Amino acid sequence: MIKNSPIVEDIRRIRNKISEKFDHDIDRYIAYLQSEATSRQTKQTVQGSNNSENRAINVENPEQTRKETRVN
Repeated sequence: MIKNSPIVEDIRRIRNKISEKFDHDIDRYIAYLQSEATSRQTKQTVQGSNNSENRAINVENPEQTRKETRVN
């Protein structure tokens, strides 16, 4: 195993930058990750509900719905 490979060094450098960003406080970093996950989940839920609304509107025109389904 190569202990000082360029990939390992790069990962260590990036990990250190992330750690510095949160003042080496793991609890702050975890809180950040959790807030990002919640934010992304909320965004996906909103986008999903918008897609459902669009499909419901297009049910009146099945041909249009088929075309949109292929594009998505």
